[in-house]
Amino acid sequence: MTKKKVLITFVKAPVPGTVKTRLQADIGAEKTVKIYKSFVTALTSQCSRIIGVDKLLGCAPSDDHPFLKKIAATNCMETFNQHGDTLGARIFNAFSHCAQKGYSEIVLIGSDSPSMPPAFIKQAFSELQKNDLVIGPCFDQGLYLIGVRESKINRLARILQLDTGKDVSMILKRLSRTNITFTMLPFWYDVDNIDSYQFLKLHLSYLNKKPHLK
Repeated sequence: MTKKKVLITFVKAPVPGTVKTRLQADIGAEKTVKIYKSFVTALTSQCSRIIGVDKLLGCAPSDDHPFLKKIAATNCMETFNQHGDTLGARIFNAFSHCAQKGYSEIVLIGSDSPSMPPAFIKQAFSELQKNDLVIGPCFDQGLYLIGVRESKINRLARILQLDTGKDVSMILKRLSRTNITFTMLPFWYDVDNIDSYQFLKLHLSYLNKKPHLK
């Protein structure tokens, strides 16, 4: 039986004052929204080119924003709404949603790491052939990716109590008390303030890319 694979991208409706609020403090709400839209556009475009994997757009607070509808239509992505009071709860509920749809290998990414190599996503699915869980850690101890086998989702409820500021350390500590097999992808970075945004622009310039960032 062929295993069904799915890639979830978590996004927010680009409403001023609700996205990238730390970055907004330095550059203003309107420019921040424009930048956030560019992140989502770049990531979903890259994801759409990964073959053999279904793509879903997990939307907050809902998928009825015109920009999210356009992104989903452009990249042939099915949408669903995020549910949960914490990031961990929203991830767990997204995994459960996909399991109910018959997916056996589920990978989820956020929208804060627009320069993340698509190869990391492919590697994550490859690692799920051998492990129950895969995590993509950020240097600030957040996550840019997390993937799981459907059979282990129910065991993640306690492990995925995130939003601590030290998510990676917490996950590793809790995993050490289980027999869940896991692996880590290379460390990467997310963009959540003016310093990391300036680094992103320098990094993309180094990589000879042409992002829609001004």
